[in-house]
This record gives sequence, structure tokens and C-alpha cells, in this order.
Amino acid sequence: MSVLAHAHDPSCLSPRPDALDILHLDECVVVVAKPPGLLVHRTHSGSSEEALLQRLRDQLGRRVYPVHRLDRMASGLLAYGLDSRAARRLQAGLQAPDARKEYLVLVRGFPLPEFESREPLLDDKGVLRDAHSVLTRLALFPEARAALLCARIYTGRYHQIRRHLALAAHHVLGDTRYGKARANRFFARHYGLARLFLHAWRLDIPHPGGGRLAVTAPLALDLRAVLDCLENGRGGELASVSTASLTPCVPSAAWRATSADSNAAPLARDG
Repeated sequence: MSVLAHAHDPSCLSPRPDALDILHLDECVVVVAKPPGLLVHRTHSGSSEEALLQRLRDQLGRRVYPVHRLDRMASGLLAYGLDSRAARRLQAGLQAPDARKEYLVLVRGFPLPEFESREPLLDDKGVLRDAHSVLTRLALFPEARAALLCARIYTGRYHQIRRHLALAAHHVLGDTRYGKARANRFFARHYGLARLFLHAWRLDIPHPGGGRLAVTAPLALDLRAVLDCLENGRGGELASVSTASLTPCVPSAAWRATSADSNAAPLARDG
């Protein structure tokens, strides 16, 4: 089965000014760039508020089937099946051993160039579940005592990345639940970080119709501005080991990507 990719196809976008950015669309799958502040789907407490699921449905003019989620204040990739069968296969693909689900996070402290966490995490029923995250350092900002990481998750536990990093004492900046309030205030005041610095930026999984589904999402503009401020104003220094392993659309630093590589041949709960 051939995969018909339509990256940023204008015909997929509605004329409304808040139209979602379609990163990939074919006969089985749509991948969208979630903006920060938008609920993934309606909740009991916010049932009257428009959510991404409803906005995408209206924009495409058809039903879409969710397979994973992101926190409200996170940004980046979200994939949806265009029918129930495709959604089931997408979910299986997200759990495949060769699935790549990667996120960009800004954390406090000076983490090792690469480290992992296999700390089990409690689920919403109080059951301890296996969890596995691998973190690779992309940049250090010594003056700000912060680092940019690429987080790859092998399981999809609730708030997995944020909880694993909090346990490692490298809290995600802007995280009001697991993070450090003092550090959050400092980065808001000095670097303009107004929300959780967590961005789902790369997805590479088996495609429901065969082959691979590989999509990347440029870092959201507000987060890119924070990193530009850190690099240019505070002497942030890129780690040479990090970006070479990323996709070709990231030539020198992850936040400098300006377009998603949606045509490359060949995200689970929020990190």
C-alpha cells in the first residue's frame, strides 16, 4: 500500500486563522502540530471548551481517532487514525520495539551527556508499572544552569518524562506540577518561558498501511525564542555529540528546524 503524504497541503487547512498545522496526511493517518494551551480532547471540567480533536475533525470534515495525547501546555506532534482500524494499528506501532518517540525538554542542572531511567511509575490506579526513558543532552547553558535534552521513551506512562526527570533532579523547566517553582519563576522572568518546555518533535513508527511513518515537528516559536535567548545572551554552548543523530531537518540545533521532514520514508501518553 502506498503512503500518500501531503505535508502542509493548503487544501487540508480551513480558512479560520487558528487552523491547525497538518504535518502529514494520507489515506490512513493525519499528524498535526499541537499548539500549547489547547486541550487534546474535552474533559468533564472543560466540556464547553474547544479541544484539538474537535478542531481537527471540523478542519478535515471527517471523524478522527486519537491514539495518544500531550499535556495541555505541551506542543508538538500528535497522530490520529482516519478510521478505527488505522487507529488500532497506529497504537500497535507506538508500542513496537523499533518505535521512535522523541521529545525536546529544557531541564535544570547539568545532566550527563546520556543517561536513562528505568524507575517504575504508578499509574492512575496506583499500580506500579515498568517505565523506560533515555535522555541525550543536546546543549548546555552554564550561566543559566540548564540543559536541552532529547528524551526518547520506550514506554508510555502518565507524565513519564517529567516524572523521570524530576526523580533524577533535572526537573523540566516550566513544569508547575513536578518542577521547581523557584527555577520556573527565574526562567519566566529572565528568558520569557511562560509554559512547560516539552515538545513532541519526532515520530518514526510502523505505518498502518505498511512501511514507515516518519514525521518531525519544528520546535514551537515560543520555545525557540527561549533557546535563542539562552544561546545568544547567556553563552549557551551546543554539544557536538548530540545533533548528528537527529534528522536532516535539524542541521545544527534542534530548535533551528524550520520545516518538518514529512516526506521522509521512514507519540503513547504525554511525556
